[in-house]
Amino acid sequence: MFGFGKKKGHTLGLDITSSSITVAQVEKTKLGCELTRYASIASPPNTVREGLIADPETVGAVVQECIMQAGVAASGSPPVVNTVVPGQSVVIRLMPVPIGMPPDELADVVTQEAINHVPFPLKEANLDWSIMPTTERTDPDGVRRVDVILAAIQKTLVDSYWRMCESAGVSLGRLDISSFATIRALSFAGYLDQSDQLIMSVNIRQEATDISLIRNGMPLFTRSVLLGLETLGEAVARSLDTSFDDAVRMLPSIQLFGMASVDQRTGQAAQIVRTVFGDITDEVGRSLEFYRSQVGEVKIDQIVLCGPACRVPQLDEFMSNRLNIPSTLANPLRTLAAGSTAVPEGTAAMETMVTGCAVDPAWAPVITVDLDLNKEGPSAGALEGLAARPTVRIVEEETPWFLPAFGGGVVAAIVVGGLWLYFSQFDAPHKEAEVNRLVIQIGDEKKQLTCLAKLREDNALLLKKKLLFDGIVRYGHPWASVLQTIADSTPEGVQLKKVTVLSTTVKIEGQAADFAKISVLAVSLGESPFFSASSISAAKRDIQGDPRVIGFTVTAHLQTAAIPGQAAAEQPRASMR
Repeated sequence: MFGFGKKKGHTLGLDITSSSITVAQVEKTKLGCELTRYASIASPPNTVREGLIADPETVGAVVQECIMQAGVAASGSPPVVNTVVPGQSVVIRLMPVPIGMPPDELADVVTQEAINHVPFPLKEANLDWSIMPTTERTDPDGVRRVDVILAAIQKTLVDSYWRMCESAGVSLGRLDISSFATIRALSFAGYLDQSDQLIMSVNIRQEATDISLIRNGMPLFTRSVLLGLETLGEAVARSLDTSFDDAVRMLPSIQLFGMASVDQRTGQAAQIVRTVFGDITDEVGRSLEFYRSQVGEVKIDQIVLCGPACRVPQLDEFMSNRLNIPSTLANPLRTLAAGSTAVPEGTAAMETMVTGCAVDPAWAPVITVDLDLNKEGPSAGALEGLAARPTVRIVEEETPWFLPAFGGGVVAAIVVGGLWLYFSQFDAPHKEAEVNRLVIQIGDEKKQLTCLAKLREDNALLLKKKLLFDGIVRYGHPWASVLQTIADSTPEGVQLKKVTVLSTTVKIEGQAADFAKISVLAVSLGESPFFSASSISAAKRDIQGDPRVIGFTVTAHLQTAAIPGQAAAEQPRASMR
């Protein structure tokens, strides 16, 4: 039933989430590593909860269909699938041990550590551990030590993956952890090539976010927080009173920076998205501060973002600005020789997990942690439950109660038929007509309310225009002179992109190569007769583009006499004097 000696069928990466089931195959060819097979299908509702399989049989059927769509032949040896479990469902411990410890003694130490920290009996757990060679060091006591990473998961969770594979007709290969599969994919894509760099990976998954600090391919710190794409979609859906799927479909059109959206719903959704991403960014900052409290001050060289939440544009800029750390979106397929066109454009960062499952750990240029929570296989109970097939035996015997029961059934059918005839022919048409009348009445009243709301908006707009025109006709205002002053005050080497005139201020946005010239612009505006004060409200170098270019915003406050509304208010007081 299960292939314990893993057969030489196709080896596939499998990523199962509450929104999609994705299969990918990466193979080594003459051209290099290629994405040879890829397919993704939406997950059936309520079959995957909190990243874990809730309905193995239904998920297995979808996995089988996904493998067929990917082009894997049904004949021959069954495919072997490598997949992941969410980090929040696994107990992970780092422990230092002396270098050169005998294997049996190391096994005893790891077992004792598991007894002390695993919150469920070890007989109900699958364990695996791995030595992290790049963490070798000499501690202050003079002893050479290396870190060992331990992972433990409940057997019942592993059994659900075996049942899913049984339904799909495949063999279960490596069962990895989401955060470690992410690290493997980033190493494969070349993000961890530079030695001694401290990289932070932030994988915003469907139900949670995995945060890892990585040096030389090894996780120094891992943490999962229960904030993810589901949190984002549910918040937007509640705010806009729409479905979760519609809220998720809106995310690629949301702008985290720039001018407010003309569409009111999109602008409202953008505010919610900024709030949720702000919470995730705060958790990333707290994780970093906790790590610093343990080891001292450290510098993060780069944050690499991945996961399904990366469908929101400008997420890397958002996190970079909040944490003041360079951030980038991951592309785990960037080192592939060919075949990446199978993945929809703009979704590469979302395929980090399945890439980490599909690639062989030996292919990564930097060694990463290689744990397998499936080494012990399924539990005996799981095999017995899958092997058992219920037998149904039909026994014919006399039924003396048949005739009375049949007569009672006929009477009940007649009563039910009479009730149905009454409701369908008499009562239902009358109620249906009444419902239709109410629907039409409600529709007419909604139209009237819409018209009244439109009239109210038009009246408010006309009132604003009247006030503006009154100020222009009665008192006038020197806007042309104000704009000419801005033009005259702009030194060479400063390029203006946008001038926004508000009620009491003027915002000037542009770019320059010299910060001193931006200061000259601000000072010149402050000394002009049309402005009472001027200051630089924002200045930032373009890290993603040309780092020599500085984007800036200068805010200048208008003199009272240059503001039409306030000039009108002060005119009567001047005549009284």
